[in-house]
This record gives sequence, C-alpha cells and structure tokens, in this order.
Amino acid sequence: MKPTVFVPEPIASAGMDLLRAECAGVDNLPQADAVVVRLFQIRADDLLRAPRLKVIAKHGVGVDNIDVAAATSRNIPVVFTPTANANAVAEHTLTLMLALARNLYPASAAVFAGRWPKCEGVELAGKTLGVIGLGRIGRRVAEMARHGFAMEVLAFDPLVSKSDFTHAASLEAALRAADFLTLHLPLTPETRHLVNADRLRLLKPTCRIINTSRGGVIDEGALAQALRDGRIAGAALDVFEKEPLPVGHPFLTTPNTLLTPHISSSTKESLDRMARDAAQGVLDVLQGRKPAHVVNPEVYG
Repeated sequence: MKPTVFVPEPIASAGMDLLRAECAGVDNLPQADAVVVRLFQIRADDLLRAPRLKVIAKHGVGVDNIDVAAATSRNIPVVFTPTANANAVAEHTLTLMLALARNLYPASAAVFAGRWPKCEGVELAGKTLGVIGLGRIGRRVAEMARHGFAMEVLAFDPLVSKSDFTHAASLEAALRAADFLTLHLPLTPETRHLVNADRLRLLKPTCRIINTSRGGVIDEGALAQALRDGRIAGAALDVFEKEPLPVGHPFLTTPNTLLTPHISSSTKESLDRMARDAAQGVLDVLQGRKPAHVVNPEVYG
C-alpha cells in the first residue's frame, strides 16, 4: 500500500507529479503519513491527531507556522526548501528597493489619475545598504546590490562572523549607517519586533526599509508611526504579521509606503523548485533516506 500525503494548499505540478507517483492523496491530516504545507498551520494539538505522521515538509523557508519542537518530540523530521527561493526573493527585494528609490508607485498612480507630477528620486549607487541577516537570501541581495548597483554593503548577522562583506559591529551600528535597510531574518522569539520604536529612531530620516522576510520582525505600529511622522523616508513590505492585511490596518494609509501581497518567492521557477524540493524531502523520509535539508536534524541523532 502506498503511503499517504496531505497537501492542503496548491503546489506546482513539478512537486505533485513526484508525490502522485509514490503516494496516495488524502484530504485530512489524521490520515496522512506526510504533509506538505505553505502557510497551513501545524501545531502541537494537530500532531496529537495525526498518529501516522512521519514527515512534515515546508514549501518554503520560514517554519514559524510549524511547531518544530512538537514534531521533534515525536521524532518527525521537518524538511524545507532553503535553496529554492533565494534568487526570487532577492530579485523582489531589489525591485522594491528600486521602486522606493524612484517613487514608482505614486508616480504611476498620478499618471493613471491624469496628472504629470515631478517625482524626484535617489540613486542606489554609492548608498549604504544595511543587510540584516546574511543567510542565502541576504547574501544574494548583498551580491546583487554591490555588483549590480555599486552600493556599499554593511551586513549584520550574529551567526556569521566572516563573509565578503563589511560587517557592522552591532545591529545599532548597521541601523545608523543605512541609507536602505533590508531584513532577511527568520521569525523567532529573539527576532520578533527586532525593529521596534527605539531602533527606528536610530535610522536616518532619508532611510528606506524593505522587508521580505517575516512581518513579525518589525513592530508594525511603530513603523506606521515613524512613516506618518516623516522620521524615515519610506517602507516597502511584502510580509505582515496578519495576512491578508485586515481592514483598517495602519499601513493602508501611511505615506511613502509600498505593499505587495507576500509574493517575493512567487515566480514560476521558484514555485517549481520549492514544490519539487518539498516533495523530494517527503519521499526521502518515507523511503528511508536522509533528506538534504532538515530543520531539526537532531531527529537523526
């Protein structure tokens, strides 16, 4: 009998075809030997109702929607796809940065409204890009910014001591120096609201913030207030603490704000890679192989 897999959200055919060849689909978690999730929540009480579960696959990188500790206590590997979306997210980050720098959103809206405004922007060349988090995506953004746009890169990541980039002595030092600030952090208890009201006050009034990591790394209320007060020059955000944004959210009325609906990894190429890698991770576990990328490798200890 084939093992069973639950896929609660659509994934690309590149992954579904791999799974269909080796697994039978089911429509609920309690009947599943494996599950592939994007934003679907897997909590400790969900695992209690899934006695057959042998592997959880995250279609993506951030695993804040999965109770990894509970999975580890059950000896369930959590596999993920850390190499699949790095280029797509990095490209979207640079897209947002360019759009902020040149005021593309208000300029375009004005033309559609029949106006022909003067929109003065700034160039990226020579500006300092503060990169907070130097994992695969952060490194790719830093490479593209330095080599493609002649920016000065100042990185901060307490887990990375050496790289090809200049490292700030502290997070606060990176914030003070940045003309553009881009965040590439997982959401953990330590990083939640890392960029808060006090740290926003350290930024130059000309600084622009880009976030394509997780919404919770920024205190959204504090950022909205800083934008309303003109204490920073702008923000471009692809991720939010609650998605979709609720009606009346302060970002919907803040000035110099560009919002996209969590699409930084949504390219055909990236979605194919994530689906394929997540499916392969499932098959590796079910067929007795150690998968390439495991969030909780201690289950193999």
